Amino acid sequence: MRRRNRAALLLAALSLFGLAPARTKRAPTHPSAPVPEAPAAGTEKRLVEYAGLYLPWDPDGKITVQKATLKLPGFSSWRVQRTGRYESLKAEAVVFVSNDGKWFFEGDSFRNPSPMPLRSEADLAWIGARYTKLVGARARMHFVPERDTAGLKGIAIVLESGFGSVAIPGLVTPDGSIYLAGSLWDFQADPRAERRRRIDLTAQRVSGPADAAVTIVEYADMECQYCRFRGRQLDKLLAANNGIASVRRHYKFFPLWFTHAWAMKAASAGDCLFRLSGAPAFFRFKELVYGRQDNLSVSAIDELAITSAEGEGAARSDFLGCYLRDESFDRVRKDMDEGYRLGVNSTPTYFVDGTQIAWTEDKIMEDFLRTKFPRLKTIVYEK
Repeated sequence: MRRRNRAALLLAALSLFGLAPARTKRAPTHPSAPVPEAPAAGTEKRLVEYAGLYLPWDPDGKITVQKATLKLPGFSSWRVQRTGRYESLKAEAVVFVSNDGKWFFEGDSFRNPSPMPLRSEADLAWIGARYTKLVGARARMHFVPERDTAGLKGIAIVLESGFGSVAIPGLVTPDGSIYLAGSLWDFQADPRAERRRRIDLTAQRVSGPADAAVTIVEYADMECQYCRFRGRQLDKLLAANNGIASVRRHYKFFPLWFTHAWAMKAASAGDCLFRLSGAPAFFRFKELVYGRQDNLSVSAIDELAITSAEGEGAARSDFLGCYLRDESFDRVRKDMDEGYRLGVNSTPTYFVDGTQIAWTEDKIMEDFLRTKFPRLKTIVYEK
């Protein structure tokens, strides 16, 4: 149910590819033994409630649903529309609900023009070809059996980013006819709670009190100008409400490697600064990068990273023993994989206690935080 105001088609095509997490094993739904479809009235009522919690927050959001005609074995399709206060948050898309009422899918999909039953990884070549054409990188595909859910086969498409391989996960029907670029969600659970379970907060790239009432998780790219724009606005909003808004803010790496030349290097530098000198050093580096963002290059980020590390008291040898090493990129990719599982499709993306905030209008974040902190003060939003 993605908003159609995506910053770039390439970003949308890649970053919607979420991964259904490993779950308690369930009896598979075989195409030859279809599960009886849940009563439409019950599904429709639940879908209105679920979509209202799943979609990015709008203070006056209104959900309408109706049956759709798209076919996916074991699922019913529904057209969901959402209107509200903000024009930029209007949404319309087709979603799927499993016939047993357990699973929800929202995201992109495409069909195989020449489907054949999946017998080996060679039968996934048509998916890899789409990715290779899209990003110009060699694609390798493999099955991920532990991700099989609701009669769908879990797979991963592995692309070479230039800084190690990036696994783009997804799901495909056993007959090889449909590829789903997104994650299955527990339709009986609160999607906000499921997001909180999927988000790992142990990395501690964090600011704000440990006992804060509200947790903000930010997925961002240091080469992204909009991340700089909204990130600084959030800094200003929280500073203006010190003592009013009790917020703990976690930063997650989500570099857009396929369009931003030095984003992965900046993420590795930030990771190493954090490990060697702590969270305050990382946040100072991030702000330094934002300040020089318009003039940085693939080579200039190296010099900035090294001088920043030395300025924070880290030995050059220690920093170079971490910077651009596999272990550092592994930690960066862990954040990226988590973002894929959450359906992150643009930067910056914010989750506030599990509610997604699509910060397309200046006061959206402020409006939501005011539901938590009624005395929250406004700020001047500079363009």
